[in-house]
This record gives sequence, structure tokens and C-alpha cells, in this order.
Amino acid sequence: MKQLSEPALSFMEKAGRNKEYRIDPDVLKEHLTLYHLQDSTEILRFQKIFAGLHFQDTVVHIFTPEQIRERKTVNTYEWKGQTLFPINDGLYMAENGEIAVRDCGCNSHDFYFYFEKFDTFIEQQAFFEKHRYYKSLPSYSHEITDLKEFSARMSGYGFLPDGSDRYNLMWKNEVSLVHATCHEDVWSVGIDSVSENNRSKLIEQLKDVIQ
Repeated sequence: MKQLSEPALSFMEKAGRNKEYRIDPDVLKEHLTLYHLQDSTEILRFQKIFAGLHFQDTVVHIFTPEQIRERKTVNTYEWKGQTLFPINDGLYMAENGEIAVRDCGCNSHDFYFYFEKFDTFIEQQAFFEKHRYYKSLPSYSHEITDLKEFSARMSGYGFLPDGSDRYNLMWKNEVSLVHATCHEDVWSVGIDSVSENNRSKLIEQLKDVIQ
């Protein structure tokens, strides 16, 4: 697995981590037997790297030391063969490391996977913090009808591998940020730009592969 980038590490250092959420790996590994997981590797990795991270007035975590000591289980959810653990307000981590969000539809209890790993989420947050100027105009979303051709059209833009994974693809140039995301095998794209004229031209160039 690739390492976190320097911007992501700097972002985490600036955010800070609450040491109270540190749990001995061996103790946590034993505790995880209560959940009958297929593989606890990613949960242990998340605990080691991210637990206790401060983010948007919340602390990212799955377990607290008190829960472990008292052998209390946390609420989990089953989705597509994976056990999901809540890690903060709105994000859930599957036992294979993928990050899901809950469908906001009326009376919906569905989830959809949004990041391959929490690492991608952190990489994107670090990027957006440094490049806030891309958000000077409202973002518009379009469905991608041909991902392969769409990606080829982005060849003139710089690809951002750290912010990309199986559910996300990101490109940028000096004035525009192009972020494609996958939801239930359907790809859509949001285009942020400092120039409405530039964005309009890009959308025109992509009109046969987006709708």
C-alpha cells in the first residue's frame, strides 16, 4: 500500500490526534474477536494511523479504551458482505478498509462506498485545504456516460493519484479541478473552477461523454 503523501501527513499533524484513543494493538486484536470479522487487518491499521484524529469538530475513531476495557461492542452495520463501523459523523469503515456513507434518501438504510481507504479521504482533505481557490464558483455535477473516453479527454490535465482510487478520479490545471466519483457503478463528475468561461468551455468539450 502506498504511503501517505507529505501534504496529507502535514494535514494530520496540523489537525492533531487525541492520545486518549490509543489502544494496544494486541488488546484491540483480541477485542475484535467479538465481531467475527473475516479479517481485522484494516481495522487495526486504521486504529494505529488515524484513531484520535481531530476533524471538523469531531474525533475520528471506532473504539474508546473504556469500551475495550469493559468489553462493550459498538453498533455495527452489515452491508454487501461487510461489517461497517461508524468512524465519525457520517462516515463508516468496512472491515476491508473501504469507507462508506449512508444514503440520505427518505427511510433509506442503504450505504454506498465512497473511498477505497481512509487514506484517500485524508489526501483529498489535505488537497482541498491547500487549493480552496478552486471553490470560488459553485460546483455542478454531471453523469459520465463513457468513463474511458472521459478519462482520455483529461489527458491535458494533471492527474492527482493521491486523491484517486477505485471510487475517485481527480485532475486539475491552473483554473479547474475535475473530480469524478463512482456510486453504485455510475460515475459522475463535479467541475470546480475559478473561471466560469473556462468551465463552460470544458463542459462543451465533454458534452458527448457527460449528461
